[in-house]
Amino acid sequence: MKALNLLLTAILTLATGALFANKQITFHGQIETLDGGYRKGMVVIDRADGSTDSLAITANGKFKITVEENSRVHLTFKQDGYITKVVEVNTVNSFPKFKNETDRTVRFDVQLLPQSPNNDLAFAAPVGHITFTKGSGLMKVHYDHTLVTLAQENVTASR
Repeated sequence: MKALNLLLTAILTLATGALFANKQITFHGQIETLDGGYRKGMVVIDRADGSTDSLAITANGKFKITVEENSRVHLTFKQDGYITKVVEVNTVNSFPKFKNETDRTVRFDVQLLPQSPNNDLAFAAPVGHITFTKGSGLMKVHYDHTLVTLAQENVTASR
């Protein structure tokens, strides 16, 4: 009887842990350039809690990043000779869209633009915003590809 109680307690503890474990979504894709090639690069992951990680992009341009539910991150895609791109990801409301463990993946590709010879181009804000709607959990994507010149931005900021 004592062994049965111990077994039931262990099963209940495991089930409770699985029930309340943080759910995660995997974002994956490929970095491409305008010439159709794939490049090595880096993704910097800035989390809302202030922690930062970086991930090297493979020679074929592929990346894979796991983000916990109910979190916000900025993914910064960097490659020498190309304009840096930032994608904002907000996984609040991402469930119930991803009801099954195997369905918790989102694919998106990032196309990098060549930097000017003066290295003075930047995007005005994150180029992409990935969010999920409340209730349905449907994914929404918003793009903003507004470019600014850094010299122009510095002059505006100093006024």
